[in-house]
Amino acid sequence: MQNNHQVLQKIASVVPLLGSEVKSRQKLITAGQKIALGNTYLLKGLSDSQTNTNLTLTDRLAIIIIHLKASLPSYEQALADFNEVDVDSLPFEYQKDFEDFKTLFTSLVGDFKNLSALGSSLQEIFGGKGTRRYLLVFQNPYELRPTGGFMGSFAIMDIKDGKIVKIDVPPGGSYDLQGQLNEFVEPPAPLLLANKRWEFQDSNWFPDFPTSADKMLWFYQHARNYTADGVIAINATVLERLLSIIGPITDSKRGLTLTSDNALPTIQKVVETGPEKQDKKPKQILADLAPKFIEYFQNIQPTAAMPILVSLEEALTQKEIQAYFTDNSTESTVQSLGWGGQILPTKEFQDYLLAVNANIRGQKSDAQIKQTIIHQAVVVADGTITDTVLIRREHTGTTGEKLYGQTNIDFIRLYVPLNSTLISAGGFTWPNEASFKAPESYYKKDVMLKKTEKELGFDAESGTRITSEFNKTVFGNWIITEPGETSEVQFTYRLPFKAVLVQNTATTEGWKNIFISNDNKIIRYQLIAQKQSGIDSAFESQIVFPQNWEPVWREGEHMKTAANGATITDVELKKDLVWSLIMKSK
Repeated sequence: MQNNHQVLQKIASVVPLLGSEVKSRQKLITAGQKIALGNTYLLKGLSDSQTNTNLTLTDRLAIIIIHLKASLPSYEQALADFNEVDVDSLPFEYQKDFEDFKTLFTSLVGDFKNLSALGSSLQEIFGGKGTRRYLLVFQNPYELRPTGGFMGSFAIMDIKDGKIVKIDVPPGGSYDLQGQLNEFVEPPAPLLLANKRWEFQDSNWFPDFPTSADKMLWFYQHARNYTADGVIAINATVLERLLSIIGPITDSKRGLTLTSDNALPTIQKVVETGPEKQDKKPKQILADLAPKFIEYFQNIQPTAAMPILVSLEEALTQKEIQAYFTDNSTESTVQSLGWGGQILPTKEFQDYLLAVNANIRGQKSDAQIKQTIIHQAVVVADGTITDTVLIRREHTGTTGEKLYGQTNIDFIRLYVPLNSTLISAGGFTWPNEASFKAPESYYKKDVMLKKTEKELGFDAESGTRITSEFNKTVFGNWIITEPGETSEVQFTYRLPFKAVLVQNTATTEGWKNIFISNDNKIIRYQLIAQKQSGIDSAFESQIVFPQNWEPVWREGEHMKTAANGATITDVELKKDLVWSLIMKSK
């Protein structure tokens, strides 16, 4: 940050002292001074945390957090100064440098706020208040499931004072728990294609991660008679991230060198075809690699920690890592930061969309699937809103290729605003009914499943199941895509609310009221698109109002206004996104 401070000083030195430019120069100088002050607090914290070698990691974190909180007011004041700088008053050759620095600094301050907000929760998470035990589940997005991927492997990790004191990676993976279950329950109906009873490896059925995590803990407890203090789901792509930072890791036992480019297919090949599979220890390679990563993190140098932390924050934002904690305060903090993988709550007049894929007996074919979600909202004269969602899945695999070139069998669920009404749906392909397994008569109905999935109906024409889950209406059906082919399904439904006229612009909750006179009628529309962990779908949308309405304000990535609405194009759903639109009568 010191180098960037020097950039600010250089820019400030060349701003002419004429008229309005004086204020911009002053703001640049004061912003630089405030950044320097914030840096003083932060660097002292980093220094103090490293001075005493007897401190535990949680003690070091506590020192850093105290100094970080002291530095934040200075950083926030600097950010306020940046917002008062007139970019046009800067010499042209420095305008881009300033904009780039402002964007970077804004993001950095946001990250610091998140870290500061964790505060005492870090002590809880890292065992500063006593040993904590976590269930780590490793998800493979190549076989997509609602929370990110099939849970083929798991580990139990004990941590105290920031140090991992024990980690156990069962070499047989998740299937090691099969024979130890003391309760047999029926699975969700689509999972009967794979198994007649519900088991741990299929417990991440709910796209709401806290609910799935609770079910994972239930299965673990009923298999091992142990509980845990939380669940951390880690997608396989995190391994690629890590190796891109720390460099290759050698597995001398198997004569392998794992890099960010080859790690996933290499490990997959060992798991599927390696000699350990014959000994019913297909995940032994993960157990062997775990100590190498633990050793790296325990000996990590402070200068090497920043790239890891930046990548970690990105992985959390993009749901490659999701966390759930049984401590209510910690869980609340994690959810507020958007790291909990929960289904987002919505207000009465917000449109919402979440497409959830579940690969069932499609092997690892999601590695070759490209998915596009096309959304359209049409508002008619009386305010009624009708949405149409088309989902396109292109299978780029080669027929016959092991694992990746198999038929992709996907049960898709579309989560939309509660009480939406299905008008039509089509394009679906069902698996052969004879392939579904029948539960044994003595299997119990699962209490959590019954409470979470409430049956609303069944569309006989399309075979679409309609349920209520997590305060959303859900449409569920099957998509089967062969290698080299493309499948398309479509849902059309009416939203449970109408576009509402807002007579007073003061009620627009802070949205800009530019170009709106008191005589105009205005309508606001907002769309929330939530990302499923494990897949980055291409996304586009079209919002269409009657011809006597025109847009006056918009907000959201890649959103452009049209004559009577707006379009959203060239978006990749790497994270949850929100778009807002204000329309006025002509």
